[in-house]
Amino acid sequence: MKLLLSFVLFIFSFPVNAASLAAQLDHEFVVLFLKSDMVSWKMLVDSLRKETLDDASQRVLLFAEYGLIGNYLGEERNAEAGIELAFFEQHISRTLKMRPQDGELYAFYAASVAFRIFLNPFEALFLSRRHAYYLQMANQLSPQKGLPQVEQANSFYFRPTWMGGDKGKAVIAYESAFEYYTTHEKNHWMYFYVGAWLGNVYRMNGEIDKARRLFELLLREAPDFKWVKEDLLPRVS
Repeated sequence: MKLLLSFVLFIFSFPVNAASLAAQLDHEFVVLFLKSDMVSWKMLVDSLRKETLDDASQRVLLFAEYGLIGNYLGEERNAEAGIELAFFEQHISRTLKMRPQDGELYAFYAASVAFRIFLNPFEALFLSRRHAYYLQMANQLSPQKGLPQVEQANSFYFRPTWMGGDKGKAVIAYESAFEYYTTHEKNHWMYFYVGAWLGNVYRMNGEIDKARRLFELLLREAPDFKWVKEDLLPRVS
C-alpha cells in the first residue's frame, strides 16, 4: 500500500501529458486487477477523487469506480457498493455535462441503473425504462466502443427471458466487446475482465474447450492473473 501511495504522489508531483498520465493509471489498475487487489484499488480510487484530472484520466477513474462497485456487489458487500454508487453517479453526471455526445458515459449510466436494480430488485420495473434509454443512447452514440457492448451483453445475459433476456445474443455481444478491447485497448483492465467473463460464460454454457482456450490465452499474456489461474481455469481442467 505504501508503494501505491508513493505511485500516486509521484505521478502528480511531475508534469506529464494527459495521455501519459492516463496510460500510467491504466497500467496500475491492470496490475491491481490481475492481483485481485481491491484494497489498493479502492485506495487509488479515493486518491484520484481528490485530484484535478484531465478528460483521459477522468475516464480511467470512471472505469475504476465501475469495477469497484461490480466487485463489491460480487462479494455481497452491498452497503459499500451503495456508497460507491452515489459517487459514481455524481461523477457520470458531471462528466456528461461536458461531453454530452459520449456514448461511454451513457453506458456507465446504464451500468449504474443495473447496479441499483441489483441492490433493490423490487425497483426493476420502475428502473427498466431508464436502463433501456441509457443503453439505447450508448449504442447510438458509440456503437463500436467496448463498454456499450459489454452493458448490452450484460442486459441480455442477466435479464429474464420474459423481459428480453437472451443468452445467445449476450455471447455475441460479449465476443464483440472482447474483440474491441483486443484490437483497441489491450492494455486496459477491461480486456482481461471481459476475456475472463466471456470464458466463464462459455464454461457455464457447456463450451468447455472454448473456455479453456480463452483462459489459457489470458494466462499466456498474464501468467499471474489470479482470478483465472486460481478460480476459473481449475473449473475446466
